[in-house]
Amino acid sequence: MPMAPEKTCRGGGAITAISVLVTASLLAAGCSSASPPPVAVSQPAPKSGEITFYLSLPSSTTALDQAATKVSTPGSAQYRHFMSLNSAASQFGATDAQISAIDQSVSGLGLQFTADPTRLFARVTGSAKQWQTALGAALSTKAATASSPFTTYTLPAHTPGALQPTGTSLLLPQAQVYDPGAEGHRATPPTTQVAAGTAPATTTSEPWPLNNGTPLTAGCSSPLLTHRYVYTEQQVQTAYGINQLRSNPAGTPVITILDLGGGWLQSDLKQAGQCFGYTPPAVSQAQGDGVPAAITNADDETSLDVQTVAAVAPGAQLRLVQTTPSDMIDAFSRALAGWSTVPDVISLSYGGCALAENSTSPVYAATLNAVLAMTALTGASSFVAAGDSGSTTCGTSVPGTTLSYPAVSPFVTAVGGTRLALGVGNTRVSEVVWNDSKYGEQAAGGGGLSRKQPRPAYQDGFNPQDHRAVPDISALADIVPGWPDVISSKLQTVGGTSGATPLVAASTALVDAAQQKAGQPLIGLANGWFYKAAKSQPSAFYDITKGSNDLSGVGCCQAAVGYDLASGLGVPNWAVLPGLLPPPG
Repeated sequence: MPMAPEKTCRGGGAITAISVLVTASLLAAGCSSASPPPVAVSQPAPKSGEITFYLSLPSSTTALDQAATKVSTPGSAQYRHFMSLNSAASQFGATDAQISAIDQSVSGLGLQFTADPTRLFARVTGSAKQWQTALGAALSTKAATASSPFTTYTLPAHTPGALQPTGTSLLLPQAQVYDPGAEGHRATPPTTQVAAGTAPATTTSEPWPLNNGTPLTAGCSSPLLTHRYVYTEQQVQTAYGINQLRSNPAGTPVITILDLGGGWLQSDLKQAGQCFGYTPPAVSQAQGDGVPAAITNADDETSLDVQTVAAVAPGAQLRLVQTTPSDMIDAFSRALAGWSTVPDVISLSYGGCALAENSTSPVYAATLNAVLAMTALTGASSFVAAGDSGSTTCGTSVPGTTLSYPAVSPFVTAVGGTRLALGVGNTRVSEVVWNDSKYGEQAAGGGGLSRKQPRPAYQDGFNPQDHRAVPDISALADIVPGWPDVISSKLQTVGGTSGATPLVAASTALVDAAQQKAGQPLIGLANGWFYKAAKSQPSAFYDITKGSNDLSGVGCCQAAVGYDLASGLGVPNWAVLPGLLPPPG
Protein backbone atom coordinates (compact mmCIF):
# COMPACT_ATOMS: atom_id res chain seq x y z
CA MET A 1 0.00 0.00 0.00
CA PRO A 2 1.23 3.59 -0.62
CA MET A 3 2.95 5.18 2.34
CA ALA A 4 2.11 8.71 3.36
CA PRO A 5 4.86 11.01 2.06
CA GLU A 6 6.76 13.21 4.42
CA LYS A 7 5.79 16.88 4.63
CA THR A 8 8.63 18.37 2.66
CA CYS A 9 9.22 20.55 -0.38
CA ARG A 10 11.23 17.77 -2.06
CA GLY A 11 9.58 14.59 -3.30
CA GLY A 12 10.96 11.21 -2.26
CA GLY A 13 10.87 7.55 -3.26
CA ALA A 14 11.93 4.27 -1.69
CA ILE A 15 13.02 1.00 -3.26
CA THR A 16 12.50 -2.22 -1.29
CA ALA A 17 12.99 -5.87 -2.17
CA ILE A 18 9.40 -6.25 -3.28
CA SER A 19 8.20 -2.83 -4.28
CA VAL A 20 9.01 0.49 -5.82
CA LEU A 21 7.05 3.31 -4.23
CA VAL A 22 6.89 6.60 -6.10
CA THR A 23 5.15 9.44 -4.31
CA ALA A 24 4.28 12.88 -5.51
CA SER A 25 5.65 15.70 -3.37
CA LEU A 26 3.55 17.09 -0.58
CA LEU A 27 4.62 20.67 -0.35
CA ALA A 28 5.18 22.20 3.04
CA ALA A 29 3.72 25.48 4.19
CA GLY A 30 5.19 28.31 2.15
CA CYS A 31 5.22 26.12 -0.97
CA SER A 32 2.31 25.71 -3.34
CA SER A 33 -0.95 24.76 -1.67
CA ALA A 34 -1.69 22.16 -4.37
CA SER A 35 -1.24 18.59 -3.05
CA PRO A 36 -1.61 15.96 -5.76
CA PRO A 37 -2.37 12.45 -4.51
CA PRO A 38 0.47 9.93 -4.23
CA VAL A 39 1.01 7.61 -7.17
CA ALA A 40 0.75 3.93 -6.28
CA VAL A 41 3.54 2.00 -8.02
CA SER A 42 4.33 -1.29 -6.29
CA GLN A 43 4.00 -5.06 -6.21
CA PRO A 44 1.56 -5.83 -3.41
CA ALA A 45 1.96 -9.16 -1.68
CA PRO A 46 -1.03 -11.43 -2.45
CA LYS A 47 -3.61 -11.90 0.26
CA SER A 48 -6.19 -14.58 0.85
CA GLY A 49 -9.60 -13.75 -0.61
CA GLU A 50 -8.25 -11.35 -3.24
CA ILE A 51 -8.96 -11.63 -6.96
CA THR A 52 -6.67 -9.73 -9.33
CA PHE A 53 -7.22 -8.74 -12.95
CA TYR A 54 -4.69 -6.85 -15.07
CA LEU A 55 -5.05 -3.55 -16.88
CA SER A 56 -2.70 -2.29 -19.58
CA LEU A 57 -1.29 1.21 -19.10
CA PRO A 58 -0.32 3.83 -21.70
CA SER A 59 3.28 3.27 -22.76
CA SER A 60 5.84 3.97 -25.47
CA THR A 61 6.28 0.39 -26.65
CA THR A 62 7.92 1.21 -30.00
CA ALA A 63 10.64 3.28 -28.34
CA LEU A 64 10.99 0.60 -25.64
CA ASP A 65 11.51 -2.11 -28.27
CA GLN A 66 14.13 0.01 -30.01
CA ALA A 67 16.02 0.68 -26.78
CA ALA A 68 15.93 -3.02 -25.81
CA THR A 69 17.22 -3.98 -29.26
CA LYS A 70 20.16 -1.56 -29.05
CA VAL A 71 21.43 -2.85 -25.69
CA SER A 72 21.10 -6.43 -26.99
CA THR A 73 22.89 -6.00 -30.33
CA PRO A 74 26.67 -6.58 -30.56
CA GLY A 75 28.32 -3.70 -32.38
CA SER A 76 25.84 -1.16 -31.10
CA ALA A 77 27.28 1.66 -29.01
CA GLN A 78 24.64 0.79 -26.41
CA TYR A 79 25.41 -2.96 -26.34
CA ARG A 80 25.30 -4.18 -22.72
CA HIS A 81 24.75 -0.67 -21.37
CA PHE A 82 21.57 -1.35 -19.44
CA MET A 83 19.07 0.88 -17.67
CA SER A 84 17.75 0.55 -14.14
CA LEU A 85 14.17 -0.62 -13.90
CA ASN A 86 13.12 2.72 -12.42
CA SER A 87 14.67 4.65 -15.30
CA ALA A 88 13.25 2.36 -17.96
CA ALA A 89 9.77 2.44 -16.43
CA SER A 90 9.83 6.22 -16.10
CA GLN A 91 10.98 6.70 -19.70
CA PHE A 92 8.76 4.16 -21.45
CA GLY A 93 5.87 3.45 -19.09
CA ALA A 94 2.86 5.43 -17.94
CA THR A 95 3.42 8.86 -16.39
CA ASP A 96 2.45 9.87 -12.86
CA ALA A 97 -0.41 11.92 -14.24
CA GLN A 98 -1.74 9.02 -16.30
CA ILE A 99 -1.47 6.60 -13.40
CA SER A 100 -3.20 9.03 -11.03
CA ALA A 101 -6.11 9.53 -13.42
CA ILE A 102 -6.56 5.79 -13.97
CA ASP A 103 -6.24 5.12 -10.25
CA GLN A 104 -8.99 7.64 -9.49
CA SER A 105 -11.30 6.05 -12.04
CA VAL A 106 -10.79 2.44 -10.89
CA SER A 107 -10.72 3.21 -7.18
CA GLY A 108 -14.07 4.93 -7.55
CA LEU A 109 -15.54 1.47 -8.13
CA GLY A 110 -14.36 0.33 -4.71
CA LEU A 111 -11.47 -1.73 -6.09
CA GLN A 112 -7.77 -1.49 -5.27
CA PHE A 113 -5.55 -0.17 -8.06
CA THR A 114 -1.76 -0.54 -8.14
CA ALA A 115 0.51 0.25 -11.07
CA ASP A 116 3.28 -2.29 -11.56
CA PRO A 117 6.91 -1.09 -11.19
CA THR A 118 7.32 -1.52 -14.96
CA ARG A 119 4.51 1.05 -15.41
CA LEU A 120 3.33 -1.09 -18.33
CA PHE A 121 0.35 -2.63 -16.58
CA ALA A 122 -1.58 -2.43 -13.34
CA ARG A 123 -3.26 -4.76 -10.90
CA VAL A 124 -6.93 -4.28 -10.06
CA THR A 125 -7.80 -6.22 -6.96
CA GLY A 126 -10.83 -6.87 -4.80
CA SER A 127 -12.80 -9.52 -2.99
CA ALA A 128 -15.58 -11.39 -4.79
CA LYS A 129 -18.07 -9.09 -3.04
CA GLN A 130 -16.19 -5.94 -4.06
CA TRP A 131 -16.04 -7.13 -7.65
CA GLN A 132 -19.78 -7.83 -7.64
CA THR A 133 -20.48 -4.34 -6.34
CA ALA A 134 -18.15 -2.76 -8.92
CA LEU A 135 -19.52 -4.76 -11.84
CA GLY A 136 -23.17 -4.88 -10.83
CA ALA A 137 -22.97 -8.64 -11.37
CA ALA A 138 -21.13 -11.53 -9.82
CA LEU A 139 -17.99 -12.96 -11.40
CA SER A 140 -18.69 -16.34 -12.95
CA THR A 141 -16.77 -19.04 -11.14
CA LYS A 142 -15.23 -22.36 -12.09
CA ALA A 143 -14.36 -24.33 -8.98
CA ALA A 144 -10.91 -25.70 -8.29
CA THR A 145 -10.39 -29.45 -8.61
CA ALA A 146 -7.86 -31.91 -7.27
CA SER A 147 -6.12 -32.03 -10.66
CA SER A 148 -6.27 -28.24 -11.13
CA PRO A 149 -6.53 -26.57 -7.71
CA PHE A 150 -7.17 -23.08 -9.03
CA THR A 151 -10.53 -21.35 -8.83
CA THR A 152 -11.13 -19.45 -12.07
CA TYR A 153 -13.09 -16.18 -12.05
CA THR A 154 -14.41 -14.67 -15.29
CA LEU A 155 -15.54 -11.11 -15.91
CA PRO A 156 -18.93 -10.50 -17.50
CA ALA A 157 -19.06 -9.60 -21.19
CA HIS A 158 -19.76 -5.96 -20.35
CA THR A 159 -17.86 -4.05 -17.69
CA PRO A 160 -18.19 -0.45 -16.42
CA GLY A 161 -16.32 2.15 -18.42
CA ALA A 162 -14.57 3.29 -15.25
CA LEU A 163 -12.81 -0.07 -15.11
CA GLN A 164 -11.11 0.62 -18.45
CA PRO A 165 -10.33 4.36 -18.63
CA THR A 166 -9.03 5.87 -21.85
CA GLY A 167 -5.67 4.40 -22.83
CA THR A 168 -6.16 1.17 -20.91
CA SER A 169 -7.56 -2.27 -21.56
CA LEU A 170 -8.31 -5.33 -19.47
CA LEU A 171 -5.69 -7.86 -20.47
CA LEU A 172 -7.47 -11.13 -19.78
CA PRO A 173 -11.10 -11.88 -18.80
CA GLN A 174 -10.04 -14.62 -16.36
CA ALA A 175 -8.23 -14.60 -13.03
CA GLN A 176 -7.14 -17.58 -10.96
CA VAL A 177 -6.73 -18.14 -7.23
CA TYR A 178 -5.00 -21.13 -5.65
CA ASP A 179 -7.18 -23.27 -3.40
CA PRO A 180 -4.93 -25.43 -1.18
CA GLY A 181 -7.99 -27.28 0.12
CA ALA A 182 -8.63 -28.68 -3.36
CA GLU A 183 -5.06 -29.88 -3.88
CA GLY A 184 -4.86 -33.56 -4.77
CA HIS A 185 -3.40 -35.86 -7.38
CA ARG A 186 -2.40 -33.99 -10.51
CA ALA A 187 -2.14 -36.13 -13.61
CA THR A 188 1.22 -35.96 -15.36
CA PRO A 189 1.16 -35.98 -19.16
CA PRO A 190 2.36 -39.45 -20.20
CA THR A 191 4.41 -37.95 -23.00
CA THR A 192 6.91 -36.37 -20.65
CA GLN A 193 7.49 -38.71 -17.74
CA VAL A 194 8.34 -42.30 -16.88
CA ALA A 195 7.59 -43.27 -13.30
CA ALA A 196 10.19 -44.70 -10.98
CA GLY A 197 10.69 -48.45 -11.17
CA THR A 198 8.76 -48.93 -14.40
CA ALA A 199 9.92 -49.98 -17.81
CA PRO A 200 9.28 -47.27 -20.39
CA ALA A 201 6.21 -48.25 -22.35
CA THR A 202 6.14 -48.04 -26.13
CA THR A 203 3.32 -48.67 -28.56
CA THR A 204 5.68 -49.40 -31.45
CA SER A 205 8.16 -52.13 -32.24
CA GLU A 206 10.98 -49.61 -31.90
CA PRO A 207 12.55 -49.98 -28.43
CA TRP A 208 13.53 -46.89 -26.44
CA PRO A 209 17.26 -46.09 -26.62
CA LEU A 210 19.31 -46.51 -23.44
CA ASN A 211 21.93 -44.45 -21.69
CA ASN A 212 25.18 -45.85 -23.08
CA GLY A 213 27.37 -43.15 -21.60
CA THR A 214 30.12 -44.01 -19.12
CA PRO A 215 30.80 -43.52 -16.34
CA LEU A 216 27.32 -43.42 -14.88
CA THR A 217 27.86 -42.34 -11.29
CA ALA A 218 25.13 -41.71 -8.74
CA GLY A 219 24.87 -41.66 -4.97
CA CYS A 220 21.49 -43.35 -4.97
CA SER A 221 19.87 -46.47 -6.38
CA SER A 222 16.92 -46.71 -8.74
CA PRO A 223 15.74 -49.13 -11.43
CA LEU A 224 15.90 -46.19 -13.83
CA LEU A 225 19.63 -45.94 -13.21
CA THR A 226 20.19 -49.69 -13.16
CA HIS A 227 18.44 -50.21 -16.49
CA ARG A 228 19.90 -46.97 -17.95
CA TYR A 229 16.57 -45.31 -18.67
CA VAL A 230 17.80 -41.93 -17.39
CA TYR A 231 20.84 -39.67 -17.74
CA THR A 232 22.63 -38.22 -14.75
CA GLU A 233 23.29 -34.50 -14.40
CA GLN A 234 27.05 -35.06 -14.62
CA GLN A 235 26.79 -36.94 -17.90
CA VAL A 236 24.88 -34.16 -19.63
CA GLN A 237 27.16 -31.45 -18.30
CA THR A 238 30.21 -33.35 -19.54
CA ALA A 239 28.71 -33.84 -23.01
CA TYR A 240 27.99 -30.13 -23.45
CA GLY A 241 31.23 -28.74 -21.97
CA ILE A 242 29.45 -27.29 -18.93
CA ASN A 243 31.92 -28.99 -16.60
CA GLN A 244 34.59 -26.63 -17.90
CA LEU A 245 32.46 -23.68 -16.82
CA ARG A 246 31.90 -25.22 -13.41
CA SER A 247 35.56 -26.14 -12.86
CA ASN A 248 36.57 -22.53 -12.19
CA PRO A 249 33.50 -20.80 -10.77
CA ALA A 250 33.66 -17.03 -10.51
CA GLY A 251 31.09 -14.75 -8.92
CA THR A 252 27.59 -15.65 -7.81
CA PRO A 253 25.03 -16.38 -10.54
CA VAL A 254 21.56 -15.02 -9.89
CA ILE A 255 18.91 -17.27 -11.44
CA THR A 256 15.14 -16.81 -11.31
CA ILE A 257 12.79 -19.68 -12.11
CA LEU A 258 9.20 -18.87 -13.04
CA ASP A 259 6.74 -21.41 -11.66
CA LEU A 260 3.23 -21.13 -13.12
CA GLY A 261 1.07 -23.24 -10.85
CA GLY A 262 3.50 -26.00 -9.93
CA GLY A 263 5.16 -26.89 -6.66
CA TRP A 264 8.35 -28.40 -5.33
CA LEU A 265 9.69 -29.94 -2.13
CA GLN A 266 12.90 -28.99 -0.35
CA SER A 267 13.33 -32.67 0.55
CA ASP A 268 13.26 -33.61 -3.16
CA LEU A 269 15.94 -31.04 -3.96
CA LYS A 270 18.10 -32.32 -1.10
CA GLN A 271 17.67 -35.92 -2.26
CA ALA A 272 18.56 -34.98 -5.85
CA GLY A 273 21.72 -33.26 -4.61
CA GLN A 274 22.75 -36.32 -2.63
CA CYS A 275 22.09 -38.56 -5.63
CA PHE A 276 23.99 -36.48 -8.18
CA GLY A 277 26.76 -35.03 -6.08
CA TYR A 278 25.99 -31.38 -5.39
CA THR A 279 24.92 -29.26 -2.43
CA PRO A 280 21.79 -27.36 -3.47
CA PRO A 281 21.60 -23.61 -2.93
CA ALA A 282 18.95 -22.05 -0.75
CA VAL A 283 15.84 -21.03 -2.69
CA SER A 284 14.32 -17.59 -2.15
CA GLN A 285 10.65 -17.84 -3.09
CA ALA A 286 8.18 -15.05 -3.90
CA GLN A 287 4.43 -15.54 -4.18
CA GLY A 288 2.51 -14.04 -7.09
CA ASP A 289 -1.07 -12.87 -7.46
CA GLY A 290 -3.60 -15.50 -6.48
CA VAL A 291 -1.06 -17.63 -4.59
CA PRO A 292 -0.75 -16.13 -1.08
CA ALA A 293 0.73 -19.36 0.30
CA ALA A 294 3.21 -21.77 -1.25
CA ILE A 295 1.74 -24.53 -3.42
CA THR A 296 1.99 -27.82 -1.53
CA ASN A 297 2.02 -30.20 -4.51
CA ALA A 298 5.33 -31.37 -5.99
CA ASP A 299 5.07 -31.57 -9.77
CA ASP A 300 7.49 -32.65 -12.46
CA GLU A 301 7.83 -29.20 -14.05
CA THR A 302 8.94 -27.12 -11.09
CA SER A 303 10.94 -29.93 -9.52
CA LEU A 304 12.89 -30.40 -12.76
CA ASP A 305 13.56 -26.68 -13.11
CA VAL A 306 14.89 -26.30 -9.57
CA GLN A 307 16.98 -29.47 -9.63
CA THR A 308 18.50 -28.83 -13.07
CA VAL A 309 19.51 -25.27 -12.19
CA ALA A 310 20.90 -26.35 -8.81
CA ALA A 311 23.00 -29.10 -10.41
CA VAL A 312 24.57 -26.68 -12.91
CA ALA A 313 25.06 -23.79 -10.48
CA PRO A 314 25.04 -25.02 -6.86
CA GLY A 315 26.65 -21.75 -5.78
CA ALA A 316 23.91 -19.62 -7.33
CA GLN A 317 21.53 -17.25 -5.69
CA LEU A 318 18.40 -19.15 -6.70
CA ARG A 319 15.05 -17.37 -6.79
CA LEU A 320 11.63 -18.77 -7.60
CA VAL A 321 8.45 -16.86 -8.44
CA GLN A 322 5.28 -18.90 -7.88
CA THR A 323 2.10 -17.75 -9.61
CA THR A 324 -1.07 -19.28 -11.03
CA PRO A 325 -1.05 -20.82 -14.54
CA SER A 326 -2.64 -17.65 -15.98
CA ASP A 327 -0.28 -15.10 -14.41
CA MET A 328 2.75 -15.13 -16.72
CA ILE A 329 2.90 -11.32 -16.85
CA ASP A 330 2.90 -11.19 -13.05
CA ALA A 331 5.69 -13.79 -12.93
CA PHE A 332 8.05 -11.86 -15.22
CA SER A 333 7.33 -8.61 -13.42
CA ARG A 334 8.09 -10.11 -10.01
CA ALA A 335 11.28 -11.63 -11.40
CA LEU A 336 12.38 -8.10 -12.30
CA ALA A 337 11.15 -6.12 -9.31
CA GLY A 338 10.64 -8.69 -6.56
CA TRP A 339 14.22 -8.40 -5.30
CA SER A 340 16.67 -5.49 -4.97
CA THR A 341 18.58 -6.55 -8.10
CA VAL A 342 17.59 -7.98 -11.48
CA PRO A 343 18.66 -11.59 -12.07
CA ASP A 344 21.29 -12.71 -14.54
CA VAL A 345 18.79 -15.06 -16.16
CA ILE A 346 15.10 -15.93 -16.01
CA SER A 347 14.00 -19.45 -16.91
CA LEU A 348 10.44 -20.28 -17.98
CA SER A 349 9.42 -23.84 -18.85
CA TYR A 350 5.79 -22.99 -19.57
CA GLY A 351 3.98 -21.82 -22.67
CA GLY A 352 0.93 -22.41 -24.78
CA CYS A 353 -0.71 -21.98 -28.14
CA ALA A 354 0.77 -18.71 -29.30
CA LEU A 355 -1.51 -15.84 -28.37
CA ALA A 356 0.35 -13.59 -30.77
CA GLU A 357 -0.26 -16.00 -33.63
CA ASN A 358 -3.98 -16.50 -33.08
CA SER A 359 -4.70 -12.92 -31.97
CA THR A 360 -7.06 -14.18 -29.27
CA SER A 361 -5.65 -11.66 -26.79
CA PRO A 362 -3.58 -9.14 -28.78
CA VAL A 363 -3.39 -6.51 -26.03
CA TYR A 364 -2.22 -9.09 -23.51
CA ALA A 365 0.42 -10.40 -25.92
CA ALA A 366 1.61 -6.86 -26.69
CA THR A 367 1.82 -5.92 -23.01
CA LEU A 368 3.68 -9.09 -22.07
CA ASN A 369 6.08 -8.49 -24.97
CA ALA A 370 6.70 -4.99 -23.61
CA VAL A 371 7.51 -6.47 -20.18
CA LEU A 372 9.94 -8.86 -21.89
CA ALA A 373 11.53 -5.93 -23.75
CA MET A 374 11.95 -4.08 -20.45
CA THR A 375 13.49 -7.25 -19.00
CA ALA A 376 16.10 -7.18 -21.77
CA LEU A 377 16.64 -3.44 -21.35
CA THR A 378 17.46 -3.88 -17.66
CA GLY A 379 20.03 -6.61 -18.35
CA ALA A 380 18.26 -9.88 -17.55
CA SER A 381 18.29 -12.70 -20.12
CA SER A 382 15.08 -14.70 -20.53
CA PHE A 383 15.09 -18.35 -21.63
CA VAL A 384 11.75 -19.89 -22.61
CA ALA A 385 10.86 -23.46 -23.57
CA ALA A 386 9.81 -23.76 -27.22
CA GLY A 387 7.28 -26.44 -26.28
CA ASP A 388 6.85 -30.20 -26.55
CA SER A 389 4.29 -30.38 -29.38
CA GLY A 390 6.61 -30.07 -32.32
CA SER A 391 5.65 -27.62 -35.05
CA THR A 392 1.92 -27.72 -34.17
CA THR A 393 1.61 -26.36 -30.64
CA CYS A 394 -2.01 -25.35 -31.24
CA GLY A 395 -2.93 -28.82 -32.55
CA THR A 396 -4.41 -29.83 -35.87
CA SER A 397 -7.48 -27.60 -35.56
CA VAL A 398 -5.30 -24.70 -36.69
CA PRO A 399 -3.88 -25.24 -40.21
CA GLY A 400 -0.14 -25.30 -40.69
CA THR A 401 2.56 -24.70 -38.10
CA THR A 402 1.89 -22.98 -34.79
CA LEU A 403 4.27 -21.93 -32.03
CA SER A 404 4.34 -21.60 -28.28
CA TYR A 405 4.08 -18.24 -26.53
CA PRO A 406 6.11 -16.47 -25.23
CA ALA A 407 8.88 -18.40 -27.02
CA VAL A 408 7.95 -16.49 -30.18
CA SER A 409 8.83 -13.13 -28.60
CA PRO A 410 12.00 -11.55 -30.03
CA PHE A 411 13.10 -10.65 -26.49
CA VAL A 412 13.57 -14.22 -25.25
CA THR A 413 15.83 -17.09 -26.17
CA ALA A 414 13.56 -19.92 -27.35
CA VAL A 415 14.93 -23.35 -26.44
CA GLY A 416 14.09 -26.43 -28.52
CA GLY A 417 14.85 -30.11 -27.94
CA THR A 418 17.24 -32.84 -29.04
CA ARG A 419 17.74 -36.57 -28.57
CA LEU A 420 21.26 -37.20 -27.26
CA ALA A 421 23.35 -40.38 -27.48
CA LEU A 422 26.48 -40.71 -25.34
CA GLY A 423 29.52 -42.99 -25.44
CA VAL A 424 32.67 -43.62 -23.45
CA GLY A 425 33.67 -40.64 -21.35
CA ASN A 426 30.13 -39.31 -21.81
CA THR A 427 31.10 -37.77 -25.10
CA ARG A 428 28.48 -37.00 -27.72
CA VAL A 429 28.10 -39.91 -30.14
CA SER A 430 25.16 -38.43 -31.99
CA GLU A 431 22.39 -35.89 -31.53
CA VAL A 432 19.21 -35.39 -33.53
CA VAL A 433 16.04 -33.33 -33.26
CA TRP A 434 13.86 -34.58 -30.41
CA ASN A 435 10.82 -36.42 -31.76
CA ASP A 436 9.52 -39.44 -29.83
CA SER A 437 6.66 -40.33 -32.18
CA LYS A 438 8.67 -43.35 -33.39
CA TYR A 439 8.45 -44.70 -29.85
CA GLY A 440 4.71 -44.11 -29.65
CA GLU A 441 4.71 -40.72 -27.89
CA GLN A 442 3.45 -37.58 -29.63
CA ALA A 443 6.17 -35.34 -28.31
CA ALA A 444 8.79 -33.25 -30.09
CA GLY A 445 10.66 -29.98 -29.70
CA GLY A 446 8.77 -26.83 -30.60
CA GLY A 447 9.85 -25.00 -33.73
CA GLY A 448 8.61 -23.25 -36.85
CA LEU A 449 8.06 -19.84 -38.37
CA SER A 450 6.00 -17.15 -36.67
CA ARG A 451 2.97 -15.91 -38.58
CA LYS A 452 3.10 -12.32 -37.35
CA GLN A 453 6.25 -11.51 -35.38
CA PRO A 454 8.79 -9.81 -37.70
CA ARG A 455 12.24 -11.34 -38.02
CA PRO A 456 14.53 -9.85 -35.37
CA ALA A 457 17.83 -8.42 -36.57
CA TYR A 458 19.87 -11.11 -34.85
CA GLN A 459 18.38 -13.70 -37.25
CA ASP A 460 19.50 -11.79 -40.35
CA GLY A 461 21.64 -14.10 -42.43
CA PHE A 462 20.28 -17.19 -40.67
CA ASN A 463 16.56 -17.05 -41.38
CA PRO A 464 15.66 -16.06 -44.97
CA GLN A 465 12.00 -15.48 -44.10
CA ASP A 466 10.69 -12.12 -42.89
CA HIS A 467 9.17 -13.50 -39.67
CA ARG A 468 10.65 -14.67 -36.37
CA ALA A 469 11.89 -18.27 -36.41
CA VAL A 470 11.83 -20.57 -33.37
CA PRO A 471 13.83 -22.07 -31.69
CA ASP A 472 17.07 -20.13 -31.22
CA ILE A 473 19.01 -23.03 -29.66
CA SER A 474 18.31 -26.55 -28.40
CA ALA A 475 19.46 -29.14 -25.84
CA LEU A 476 18.54 -32.53 -24.41
CA ALA A 477 14.80 -33.22 -24.25
CA ASP A 478 14.56 -37.03 -24.52
CA ILE A 479 11.88 -38.82 -22.54
CA VAL A 480 14.02 -42.00 -22.38
CA PRO A 481 16.81 -41.71 -21.54
CA GLY A 482 15.75 -38.40 -20.11
CA TRP A 483 16.32 -35.88 -17.39
CA PRO A 484 16.55 -37.14 -13.79
CA ASP A 485 13.81 -35.63 -11.61
CA VAL A 486 13.13 -36.47 -7.97
CA ILE A 487 9.40 -36.00 -7.36
CA SER A 488 7.92 -36.79 -3.95
CA SER A 489 11.07 -38.76 -3.04
CA LYS A 490 11.03 -40.92 -6.19
CA LEU A 491 13.49 -40.64 -9.07
CA GLN A 492 11.74 -40.35 -12.42
CA THR A 493 12.88 -39.66 -15.96
CA VAL A 494 11.31 -36.59 -17.52
CA GLY A 495 11.54 -35.30 -21.07
CA GLY A 496 10.77 -32.03 -22.80
CA THR A 497 12.17 -28.61 -23.49
CA SER A 498 11.40 -27.99 -19.82
CA GLY A 499 14.72 -29.72 -19.11
CA ALA A 500 16.68 -28.04 -21.89
CA THR A 501 15.61 -24.54 -20.84
CA PRO A 502 16.89 -24.38 -17.24
CA LEU A 503 20.10 -26.13 -18.38
CA VAL A 504 21.07 -23.41 -20.86
CA ALA A 505 19.76 -20.65 -18.60
CA ALA A 506 21.92 -21.79 -15.68
CA SER A 507 24.96 -22.24 -17.95
CA THR A 508 24.53 -18.70 -19.25
CA ALA A 509 24.28 -17.47 -15.67
CA LEU A 510 27.70 -18.98 -14.92
CA VAL A 511 29.18 -16.91 -17.75
CA ASP A 512 27.30 -13.85 -16.53
CA ALA A 513 28.64 -14.24 -12.99
CA ALA A 514 32.21 -14.51 -14.29
CA GLN A 515 31.70 -11.35 -16.35
CA GLN A 516 30.54 -9.37 -13.34
CA LYS A 517 33.35 -10.77 -11.20
CA ALA A 518 35.71 -9.36 -13.83
CA GLY A 519 34.05 -5.94 -13.62
CA GLN A 520 32.01 -6.31 -16.80
CA PRO A 521 28.26 -5.61 -17.13
CA LEU A 522 25.48 -8.17 -17.39
CA ILE A 523 25.10 -10.10 -20.64
CA GLY A 524 21.40 -9.35 -21.11
CA LEU A 525 19.40 -11.00 -23.89
CA ALA A 526 21.79 -13.71 -25.13
CA ASN A 527 20.55 -13.97 -28.72
CA GLY A 528 22.87 -11.33 -30.17
CA TRP A 529 25.85 -13.15 -28.63
CA PHE A 530 24.64 -16.57 -29.76
CA TYR A 531 24.00 -15.68 -33.41
CA LYS A 532 27.20 -13.67 -33.74
CA ALA A 533 29.19 -16.55 -32.23
CA ALA A 534 27.59 -19.06 -34.63
CA LYS A 535 28.58 -16.88 -37.57
CA SER A 536 32.19 -16.34 -36.47
CA GLN A 537 32.96 -19.77 -35.03
CA PRO A 538 30.96 -22.83 -36.15
CA SER A 539 32.30 -24.91 -33.23
CA ALA A 540 30.42 -22.64 -30.80
CA PHE A 541 27.37 -24.86 -31.36
CA TYR A 542 26.90 -28.53 -32.02
CA ASP A 543 25.05 -28.39 -35.31
CA ILE A 544 22.01 -30.69 -35.41
CA THR A 545 21.60 -31.86 -39.00
CA LYS A 546 19.21 -34.80 -38.68
CA GLY A 547 15.63 -35.27 -37.54
CA SER A 548 12.27 -33.53 -37.78
CA ASN A 549 9.85 -32.09 -35.23
CA ASP A 550 6.80 -32.67 -37.45
CA LEU A 551 4.13 -34.57 -35.49
CA SER A 552 1.12 -33.85 -37.71
CA GLY A 553 2.34 -34.14 -41.28
CA VAL A 554 2.42 -30.39 -41.93
CA GLY A 555 5.76 -30.57 -43.73
CA CYS A 556 7.79 -28.70 -41.14
CA CYS A 557 10.35 -28.76 -39.76
CA GLN A 558 13.49 -30.64 -40.81
CA ALA A 559 17.02 -30.27 -39.45
CA ALA A 560 19.74 -29.17 -41.87
CA VAL A 561 23.28 -27.87 -41.88
CA GLY A 562 23.36 -24.51 -40.10
CA TYR A 563 20.34 -22.78 -38.65
CA ASP A 564 17.02 -24.61 -39.07
CA LEU A 565 13.47 -24.43 -37.72
CA ALA A 566 13.75 -27.75 -35.90
CA SER A 567 16.84 -27.12 -33.76
CA GLY A 568 17.82 -23.46 -34.23
CA LEU A 569 21.56 -22.84 -34.10
CA GLY A 570 22.04 -26.22 -32.43
CA VAL A 571 23.29 -27.03 -28.93
CA PRO A 572 25.65 -24.58 -27.20
CA ASN A 573 29.23 -25.83 -26.80
CA TRP A 574 30.07 -24.29 -23.45
CA ALA A 575 33.76 -25.09 -23.89
CA VAL A 576 33.89 -22.58 -26.76
CA LEU A 577 30.93 -20.20 -26.53
CA PRO A 578 31.98 -18.10 -23.47
CA GLY A 579 35.17 -17.00 -25.23
CA LEU A 580 33.07 -15.50 -28.03
CA LEU A 581 31.02 -13.13 -25.88
CA PRO A 582 31.26 -9.66 -27.48
CA PRO A 583 32.50 -6.83 -25.23
CA PRO A 584 30.20 -3.94 -24.29
CA GLY A 585 29.77 -1.20 -26.90
